[in-house]
Amino acid sequence: YYSLALSATSFGRPDDITFARTIDFDVLSVYKKAWYTFSFSSFFHIIVNIGMLFPLGILLPLFSNVFQKTKWMLISSIIASLLIEILEFTMQRGSMELADLLHNTLGMMLGYSMLNIVLILLKKKETDTQMIKYLFLPITVSFVALGIMISYQMKEFGNMPLDPITKTDMTDVTIKTSIELKDEGNKMPVYKEEITKMPNDNEPVTKKSHIRDVEILSPKEVFQKLKQGDFDPITSFKAGDTLVITDYNIDYYADTKGFSQPIYVFQVRLNDNGKDSWSQPISARR
Repeated sequence: YYSLALSATSFGRPDDITFARTIDFDVLSVYKKAWYTFSFSSFFHIIVNIGMLFPLGILLPLFSNVFQKTKWMLISSIIASLLIEILEFTMQRGSMELADLLHNTLGMMLGYSMLNIVLILLKKKETDTQMIKYLFLPITVSFVALGIMISYQMKEFGNMPLDPITKTDMTDVTIKTSIELKDEGNKMPVYKEEITKMPNDNEPVTKKSHIRDVEILSPKEVFQKLKQGDFDPITSFKAGDTLVITDYNIDYYADTKGFSQPIYVFQVRLNDNGKDSWSQPISARR
């Protein structure tokens, strides 16, 4: 099974697709990305990485009594996960990510825990302390997942997919503008779009239902967020570049619950070059 997992992650990708040899120690970025885009597909990568070595956590203790001890099972989980990451890194089939290492290890230990719970129930010889020991990890993971779902459902509005996962490095990057930026924000409406069909021609029609007004950041505050790198850049730039803000307007963007929230759209020109320009969106709600 482990050979199959290695083949799928390292050899199962097209030869014409290669990844830069990078090491990512940012564990939270994976969860931020999943949170901001909140959908099954956004959490799929996490679920797959946890589930990939889950069967191995069941098979190894059945293969040898050595792996029935938690200490050796944990060491084996880390080594097995690390080997996959190293192989992907050296063969340029993926970057080495600490998040993947933790998820693979977690999945293997979950498999180990579930196996021991089943064995305890079948044998009925172990103490309650042993049962609690093996129940701890599955219960913790279940509560964390449940907490994420409850937290999301309790939010009035959805998450904004365009919010930045990490800050953009603005070292030696200059941002300037000659337009007037107001330092006072105001209120803008949030809408809920509903698609209905006209009774006559059966054509779909989008209707906007006003939910309520929300306070938004001022243009000057959003400009400061740009200077601090608190945005997800549409186009790449490097140290020494100059970003010129030529104009801005307020638009709307659908969040993960289907609400249309106000956003700022800044028109950005790179190095005073009219050819290199783009529209940079950034969340407006305070």
